[in-house]
Amino acid sequence: MGKINETVRTVNSAMRTLLFAVLVAGAGVAGWQGYSLYNEPQKKLAEKEQELETVRQDLARQQQQVETLTSDLLAKTEQLERTETSLRLLKLKHRIARIHVIDQQPIPDTNRVMTTVEFFEVNNEGVPIDERRKKFEIEGDRVYVECLVAKFEDKYIEAADLDRATAICLFQRIFGEYQQPQDGFPLDQVGSSPTSYERGGKTSEFEQRIWDDFWEFAGNREKAAEIGIRAAHADAPSTRVKKGVTYQLELRATGEFTLVPLAEGS
Repeated sequence: MGKINETVRTVNSAMRTLLFAVLVAGAGVAGWQGYSLYNEPQKKLAEKEQELETVRQDLARQQQQVETLTSDLLAKTEQLERTETSLRLLKLKHRIARIHVIDQQPIPDTNRVMTTVEFFEVNNEGVPIDERRKKFEIEGDRVYVECLVAKFEDKYIEAADLDRATAICLFQRIFGEYQQPQDGFPLDQVGSSPTSYERGGKTSEFEQRIWDDFWEFAGNREKAAEIGIRAAHADAPSTRVKKGVTYQLELRATGEFTLVPLAEGS
């Protein structure tokens, strides 16, 4: 009987050990499955996030490339526009005036003539800006137009600067070869508003400052350089004139004057 009981206890112990082993194994399997079920989506999510980050970085690089190309394109476009503007300004007749010789009559007991002229400004199409023409009688057949001109540094013309893209001038007075300049007939007045300027008819504060201190700028290179003036001086283009002929006085953007006869009908 004792041996039977011992055998039963041995069997029971073995069963309990086996059952415990089965339970532990089941728990391990369940735990691994649970871990796998939880970890696998997380792993896939991390992989997708990494792929997404890679795509974002690629897009950022491409966007940077696009911005760089756009910036380069804008810079080149701006440079092209400035170059085109500079070329146009170099050819621009900034102020245009005409001198029409109405009559020439000999002066008794002399070898001179009295020349009657009209002075008026025109736009780029040759149309008079003001219908009121100024008429003058000048002794002699050589006519002078004295001008005050301010010329700016080339860099401002090339950059199409708003105030300094073209030379500016005042037609100060007109006189003949037998007159002193101070005895000439006045044209523009300092502070007037020349209407043939491309920027419009109103004198800007910048221009007014130049006319107010013109001779100071002309005689002080350092002061002139502070506002971009490379030269400020008087000029007096002249020509011998004939009755019935019209002459055109032009100021280019860079400050050069021309005074030439026009063809008939111009």
